[in-house]
Amino acid sequence: MTRGQFSKAYVRKKYDEVQTAILADVPPPFDYLDFHDGKAELKIGGISYDPGVTSIVKYHGKEIFSVSPSVGETTAGICATFLDNEGKDTLKIVDNIWNGAVGAWDTEVVGPRIKVRKKRGVFSLILRLEPPGRIVIEKLDMRISDSHILVSENSHALGRYDENDRIYWFHANMVHMGAPLLEASAIEFLTDLEAEWRDQKWNGKGKRLATADNNIVMQTGLGVANKRMGIIVGASCLKFGIGSFSCGGPRPIGKMRTMVFRKPDRVAEYIGTGRS
Repeated sequence: MTRGQFSKAYVRKKYDEVQTAILADVPPPFDYLDFHDGKAELKIGGISYDPGVTSIVKYHGKEIFSVSPSVGETTAGICATFLDNEGKDTLKIVDNIWNGAVGAWDTEVVGPRIKVRKKRGVFSLILRLEPPGRIVIEKLDMRISDSHILVSENSHALGRYDENDRIYWFHANMVHMGAPLLEASAIEFLTDLEAEWRDQKWNGKGKRLATADNNIVMQTGLGVANKRMGIIVGASCLKFGIGSFSCGGPRPIGKMRTMVFRKPDRVAEYIGTGRS
């Protein structure tokens, strides 16, 4: 970890010492986050949400990323478990302290950014800290079991693996989500049966639009759902604005990375048509 205070040679020397040390003897890198003004915000993939949406990414009922504004004397904060493209821990944020995984190839702090390398020249995570209280995900390449999340500051792609390890993708450009219920999530992964149940639960209780096969549904209280994939954006929000959405696949993850990280304005088109 470096803040620009040491020479490259010194940092490399210390890095080599860590690599040859006994893992249990190496303390993980860590630092405190600033939430002194009572606010907490995690910017992810160009998605906009009200402060009332406290669950940012949920996977089968487990909160992966969450925010909590201050209440009374309780300090605001962000909790998150970041994984790499193989599902291995890279960095966690707990009780307003970020901790880098010792097993990560390299973690560094330069100015306002925390960067985690998967290997030389390849970053699995880049966070930009904007104190007090905001963290912006500039890059995330993360696998969660049978799912994948690719995020740049302005776009995202949400994937599900099939039995042959091919990935089908979903993108919903949510320009705003609000009026959240208690169980609301900005991004939620669940089963196809649970997504269908949610759709039926809200059917007839508000505005609803759906594709001809009834798979992609935009509905008050549901959000924007790809039911077969089991992915909902804006889950359990009574109000939301959608700029665009797309689903398709299978699409190779290497090409999808290129689109999300280098051509964020073309992500929806590529997912839907395969044209880059």
